[in-house]
Amino acid sequence: MNVFQIKLNCQPAVILAWAGIFALPFFPSFATATPVTSIAVTEICPTQNSLPKRSFETEKYKAYVCLGDKENELGYFVRVTKGDGSKITVPLVRKNGETYIARNDETSYVISLYEMLIQKRGKTVLRERVNSAIAANGTSLTSACPQGENILQEAVTRSFIVYICGNDKPGSYVGIARIGNEKITLPLANFQENNISKNKQYVAIEGNTRYSLNRDVFKVIQGNQITIKEKVLRWL
Repeated sequence: MNVFQIKLNCQPAVILAWAGIFALPFFPSFATATPVTSIAVTEICPTQNSLPKRSFETEKYKAYVCLGDKENELGYFVRVTKGDGSKITVPLVRKNGETYIARNDETSYVISLYEMLIQKRGKTVLRERVNSAIAANGTSLTSACPQGENILQEAVTRSFIVYICGNDKPGSYVGIARIGNEKITLPLANFQENNISKNKQYVAIEGNTRYSLNRDVFKVIQGNQITIKEKVLRWL
């Protein structure tokens, strides 16, 4: 049994954990915003001469996870806007695998190897795909698709991110839990496109478990029983 199957067996806990991220108690206003023209790597983290343990990059931002100190042992989330170089620093309140959650008043920041989210009062106001995630030693931490393949389709549900990968045509299915980032990669068993609705249907199979995705719904079927059914929130 792989880690993704373990995740499926614990699905109620997964959903509760995801919903509970933004139900954390409110924290005082610790975030700081600073306009800067350029930032040296030793100036990113709030602790003097401390280097980031994780570095992320999206289309519009660079983000970092910094080590903790006496004031906040979990560490800090730092986001730098590429356009104007402005920087905010927010204390981390939770960590689950490679998913880091920071909170300031009614605003939550979630960064993982695959996405960055900002929520205000429980509503998502920004989501960007993470294009690169680097460890402190310079090692790349993630690649969504198998080597040599590119992302052809991305679907986001409440609990999962699903990538359809390939080159000239779809070839691989990659499913990732949004909390904890457990991952499964399978060859596509079937790909269909409805010429009338233009709705694409992707299917991957592992043993008696079938993973089915279209632009409306993501389903996991074990035998004849649907164990997971989630609405597709974003189809990219």
